[in-house]
Amino acid sequence: MAESASGQERSEEASAKRLDEARERGQVARSRELTTMLLLFAVAGVLWSSGDDFVASMLASMRYHFDAGNALRLADVDMLRLTGGALQDALTSLVPFLVVSTLVSIAGSVVLGGWNVAPGALGFKWNRIDPLAGIGRLFSARSLVELVKALAKFVLLLGCGLLALWHEAPQLLALGTMPLAAGIATTTTLAFKAFLIVSAGTVVIALVDVPFQKWDHARQLRMTRQELREESKESDGSPEVKGRIRSLQAELAKRRMMEQVPQADVVVTNPDHYAVALKFDPATMSAPRLVAKGSDLMALRIRDVARDAGVTVLEAPPLARAVYHTTKLDQEIPAGLYVAVAQVLAYVFQLRKRDPLRPAPQLPTELPIPPELQY
Repeated sequence: MAESASGQERSEEASAKRLDEARERGQVARSRELTTMLLLFAVAGVLWSSGDDFVASMLASMRYHFDAGNALRLADVDMLRLTGGALQDALTSLVPFLVVSTLVSIAGSVVLGGWNVAPGALGFKWNRIDPLAGIGRLFSARSLVELVKALAKFVLLLGCGLLALWHEAPQLLALGTMPLAAGIATTTTLAFKAFLIVSAGTVVIALVDVPFQKWDHARQLRMTRQELREESKESDGSPEVKGRIRSLQAELAKRRMMEQVPQADVVVTNPDHYAVALKFDPATMSAPRLVAKGSDLMALRIRDVARDAGVTVLEAPPLARAVYHTTKLDQEIPAGLYVAVAQVLAYVFQLRKRDPLRPAPQLPTELPIPPELQY
């Protein structure tokens, strides 16, 4: 298991933040073997589709610029101009190879690690020219792995080449007895077959290298548990600060809730353990709404604030418990409590409008609370 500078094991997977920082530094998984494999097969495809045209154009260019019939007039011809024209024709014929090679090289780099532009990776770093660091990298475990990979690739591709030569040995020996044109055609075919066989060897190398590069990239970015905790603190803040923020938010919410109590129509209590403040405006509400609620000390505060503001406070324990447990702040009460709350509000509205000379309305005692809403 890899260890950090502090001696702790890097046993944790890299976080999203660490992966993003690595991409900004240009540290992404790449496989040169995958790019090489794709490039070889792309070139093989171009040769298969346009190889005859390429050979024909090159032969035509050579005949035009260096025809033996012009040998007697070479003194009158600018030899440098002829050579330049031949090179220009050769480069023009190679354009399809160059374009395909460029596109495949870019695609091979993007396939594994994705498209990534990291200007920070281009900056000058002193440790790259440090001789001691260079010697350390030269004799590191990674250098040993790269050496083993290079030897394995050499042996594999050499084996593929020898296999191709052994398989085509009879035709190779027969080349000396063939006419020139037939010999050139046969040589071209044999060379193309050998090229395909060697290219097939790079498939095996890529199949091994791609998983290794992904594993090695993840291993280099692994984190210790301490690093994860420190990153969490940097991103989200320390637990003490977050706890303080939550307590302040809760205090502000309670303060806003207490400011709504004087606007309530009625406060229903348990009497001591629960208190709920209800408000109903027929013009703007379809049902009574809970504007404040609390238990124990908060219930006492709601009751005191309501009495100081002249809001009716009445005891109805079943209704207080039902509203407290079933309704959230600033939400309407459930439909099952409509009748019970309507009776309470009717009593409150009668108190407000009653004639002092007449007897007070009767306080509702048996409020209908459905069994499923009883607590």
